[in-house]
Amino acid sequence: MKPICYFVLFVCLFLCVNTLFAQNQNDSLLKKKQDTNHPLVNKEPVIIKKKITDTVNKEKTKIPVSVDSNPLPNVASATKLIPKTNTFHDTLNNKADSLPDTAQTLTQTTIAADSALLAKNRYIDSKSKPVLLIEHKHIASGKEFLFYTLCLVLLILGLFKTFFSVYFKNLFRVYFNTSLRQTQLSDQLQQATLPSLILNIFFTITSGIYIWLLFSFYHPPRLFSGKALLPFCILSIGILYFLKFCVLKFMGWVSDVQESTNGYIFAIFLVNKITGIFLVPIIILLAFINPQWLPVITNISLMVIGLLFLSRYVKSYGVIEKKIPLNPFHFIIYIAGAEIIPLLILYKLAIDYLI
Repeated sequence: MKPICYFVLFVCLFLCVNTLFAQNQNDSLLKKKQDTNHPLVNKEPVIIKKKITDTVNKEKTKIPVSVDSNPLPNVASATKLIPKTNTFHDTLNNKADSLPDTAQTLTQTTIAADSALLAKNRYIDSKSKPVLLIEHKHIASGKEFLFYTLCLVLLILGLFKTFFSVYFKNLFRVYFNTSLRQTQLSDQLQQATLPSLILNIFFTITSGIYIWLLFSFYHPPRLFSGKALLPFCILSIGILYFLKFCVLKFMGWVSDVQESTNGYIFAIFLVNKITGIFLVPIIILLAFINPQWLPVITNISLMVIGLLFLSRYVKSYGVIEKKIPLNPFHFIIYIAGAEIIPLLILYKLAIDYLI
């Protein structure tokens, strides 16, 4: 009987131990599943909340309860807790304060490096004392007016050479060949009134520009401006030769030597036409050449113009001598009294009173 009782107790104990062991395993499995399914991040807020509530309750117990309704002690006690949260702003302010210091050190290093490079460079004088330069207003004095005027002169000459090419060739042939003065070519030149008129006007333009340039270089005008003097010079040359033409025609009509006066007038205006063409490169050089070469060009031009005028008087004397007996001395007196002296008087008056 006793062995049976012992056996039954052993079986009961064995069963109880197995059930307890199984329950412990289930609890452990549940804990593991709960740990895997719920990460640690989710547990922390619960702990924080508990800590916060505990600290709040502790602070509440520390704050003394007063009968006074003035909430200022509570505010003061609450503000004592705020400075703990300003540490982040303090660090930012410290970093912001440190940034200008670093920038200042960088600028100082760059300035030192630049000054060292400038001191080594031999082409830059960085050590001597700076010099003050006073700025003056720049007054532009271009030659646009003169440029376009000369372009107009060249255009007139080019159009004349294109439309009256035969007259242009015959003009030089008659001038350089003395045997053709009384031939058919000279008669053709006298009959061509329109090309002759155009070249006479061209001579007045070029000679007026030449005289204007000489006045502006050697006698700057006082009463007239530079551009206003140009039409005055051109009109003066035109009026002077028109009056001369009228006086010679009148003298030939009164003296009944119209053929001789016509030959003399033809010789004068023939040389004038050649002179007007010759003055084109001269005025271009005078307008745009270096001022150092100006006296040389002026002297050469005056010498050539003097030779052309001398040839004019030689040609006119040969024309007049065939029709009228004339002494050379008398002809020289006539040239000096009728052409050279009046020009000198006009030049003196223009220098003293008009310009």
